[in-house]
Amino acid sequence: MARVTRRLVGNEPVAYATTWVGWVAFYASPLVTGLAVRAVLDRVASGEPGVWALLAAVVGVEVARWSWLVMVAVQWHGCFVGWQTVPRVNVLRSLVEDPGPAAGRLPDTAGEAVSRFRDDVDDLAMVPDVWLDLSGAAVSTAVGLAVLVGVEPLVALAVAVPTVVAATGTSWLGPRLREWRRAARRATARVTGFIGDLFGGVLAVQAADAAPAAGRRFAALNAGRARTGQRDQVGAEVVRSLGRGTGEVATGLALVVVATTVRRGDLSVGDLGLVVTYAAVIAQLPTWIGRYLVITRQADVSVDRLADLLPVPDRGRVVAPTPTWLRHGPPPLATGADGDGRPDGDARRGDGAGPTGDLETPPGPFGDLDELRLHGVTVRHPRSGRGIEGVDLVVGRGELVVVTGPVGAGKTTLLRALLGLVAVDAGAVLWNGVALADPSRVMVPPRAAYLPQVPRLFGEPLADTVLLGEPPGGLAHALWLSCLDDDLARMPQGTGTLLGARGLRLSGGQAQRVAAARALVRRPQLLVVDDLSSALDVDTEARLWDRVSAGGFNTALLVSHRRRVLDRADRVVRLDRGRVVEPA
Repeated sequence: MARVTRRLVGNEPVAYATTWVGWVAFYASPLVTGLAVRAVLDRVASGEPGVWALLAAVVGVEVARWSWLVMVAVQWHGCFVGWQTVPRVNVLRSLVEDPGPAAGRLPDTAGEAVSRFRDDVDDLAMVPDVWLDLSGAAVSTAVGLAVLVGVEPLVALAVAVPTVVAATGTSWLGPRLREWRRAARRATARVTGFIGDLFGGVLAVQAADAAPAAGRRFAALNAGRARTGQRDQVGAEVVRSLGRGTGEVATGLALVVVATTVRRGDLSVGDLGLVVTYAAVIAQLPTWIGRYLVITRQADVSVDRLADLLPVPDRGRVVAPTPTWLRHGPPPLATGADGDGRPDGDARRGDGAGPTGDLETPPGPFGDLDELRLHGVTVRHPRSGRGIEGVDLVVGRGELVVVTGPVGAGKTTLLRALLGLVAVDAGAVLWNGVALADPSRVMVPPRAAYLPQVPRLFGEPLADTVLLGEPPGGLAHALWLSCLDDDLARMPQGTGTLLGARGLRLSGGQAQRVAAARALVRRPQLLVVDDLSSALDVDTEARLWDRVSAGGFNTALLVSHRRRVLDRADRVVRLDRGRVVEPA
């Protein structure tokens, strides 16, 4: 965990060093107060003048200390946000940009994803945070002990022994804390996932009169979460209490030693005040040691869970250096050997010469689409063993190729293999005769755009959901092409209409046409569409294809069963049990 944390704080070393110095100074400032207290008490005991001036100095030190904390807290907050941002950006960027299919790395539920991106990242960010407190407590303890050793050496021993005992006990609990935290995270993810599913399926619950059953399921999940969470929290609190208790024991032992010395007359009243003040400072160290050990054990689990979202050879990128685009805008998507190690010629950019700045396909080794070919493509799903076997398929420029076949024939798998969304076990995908080592890096806008059978929409305004960062100039045309113009006229807020989570406020047909607009606004050379007929009536689908064809989107690969679409096709490919069958 120490190595991971060093890499995380190494993203902004100057900012962390500045915060560290400020935090240590805040923790050490009571040492100055202790010296002032000793001077005040000695003057009071001896009747010397100047007591009020020293008291004013004590007050001034405390005022300055807490004013200093306000300034340090501002600096700390910026660092803390960075510690949260770096893992989230790195993991998210890996999921959407790294080569190969991301499906195997995605969490099973949206709730699990939320848990990892929110809770696990927060746990990780707490480690460099507690380093600050532990460092401050350690430095102030070291200085305080050095002063107290000069007063009474046994005081140092009285503080050290309980601290060692607490650290030993906490280390013994470490493995158990990891397992308890892992179980608590899984239980939390199940609850949040069920909430998301329930919100997205509220109409289905109402239609089935399943509210009582949903309530019972929710209660059962919460009960399980309560059990695992209780064990996790009790274990963590035991360690924290061990640290706090150790500090109190150390303080008590130190005072006993000092009391014996005072009785012998070896210490002044001021020395006693100094010891009491310093004992309170030193007592913080065992508390922070306990808290540090709890947080690091929990963060161990969080790092493992975040790393599971990354490709196996690239697990270290959880806390890799902060992408400079966080501060200076997006960089090119590939930088070759000088950057992130990706080869020159990133397919998202063409030849790697620079970032894509418009909707035109950049020049590169693949060129504009003349022919897309699948040669002997085989995909086997690990769980079911089914998929597609030795599929050959050709889509030429200007052609409409339709894939049809019974349910379970492998039609969707075929499209996903073409796009690099599933791993291909054998065969090749070729663009203009060039085999694609990783289709997921090439088969993206503006080369290809994918319209899945079940569209994934965001709960954002309509315009943002369609554009997803694209310039807004083509929005109106894309909405017209997808036959949303009449629906848009009935929306009071127009393109600013909020769609609700996963497009909940839209009908199935509207959601599918919004997804179509999202694909069309990128003006791809190849449209890949998985069965528009699942939510569109015959007339609307026919009108949509008329507009799309008139708009110049003449090269498409579709999955469909409808006769009108099959009659339009230049070629029909029929799949059955994962194989191409003839005749189509």
